Amino acid sequence: MTAELKTFADVLDAVPRPAEDAAQGTRTKYATQFANKLAVLFANHLRATFKGILPHADGTGQESRARTAKGFKKLDVNYSTPELGLGLGVSLKHIHQRDSSTKRYTKNYSRNDNELRSEAMDYHERQPYAVMIGVLFLPYDAAEDCGTKKSDPSSFGAAIRYFRNRAGRSRVDAPADLFEKFYIALYEHSGPDRGKVDFYDVDRQKPPFDRRPTPNEVVTFEGFVDEVIRVYDARNDPPFHWAED
Repeated sequence: MTAELKTFADVLDAVPRPAEDAAQGTRTKYATQFANKLAVLFANHLRATFKGILPHADGTGQESRARTAKGFKKLDVNYSTPELGLGLGVSLKHIHQRDSSTKRYTKNYSRNDNELRSEAMDYHERQPYAVMIGVLFLPYDAAEDCGTKKSDPSSFGAAIRYFRNRAGRSRVDAPADLFEKFYIALYEHSGPDRGKVDFYDVDRQKPPFDRRPTPNEVVTFEGFVDEVIRVYDARNDPPFHWAED
């Protein structure tokens, strides 16, 4: 029986991290397994609010299909109902090792962004009320690898600047290729803080150039889950408040 994934540390324990010089096939296999475990962890934390969300706790229902403007496509985390169609989708990206030449984590930003743009557009064109959340996972040391040029931010800073253009779809008539929210998740894969993970909303103003974010600039996993629920409710059941007397 597969152990239930409750924390980010459980994901790290379930998928041993390959060495920096591991063969490409080994690293590709790791990336796939890591993403699958992450999807289960996310779904487990959202399951109490979104009944029937996929994947299931036992790992079945991975990369479930949802209808798009161009047929069916796969989603990492998928909450769909007969009434809503796709209600909530979470797309997970992960860059787990530095590029061998630049020693930074910025190599695949363009490819990931192209995939994200296509995904958001295809879902939103058919289902404009769907809430799409994007997350890019980077090791925490990506926040401290400023480039050789003074104009080069850390890989984390570069990710915020790059993927900010993929976020901010607050209205159903906004561009379809945007996500409602996009986060950079920084995590510790070793050392005394192994398993620590923090989520940075790319819409925040004045992001860090070459330092770790402070606690008031990020949210924990639990805080991230609360934000996802809040964004979903704002689209489907917006709060109503009377004016004060």
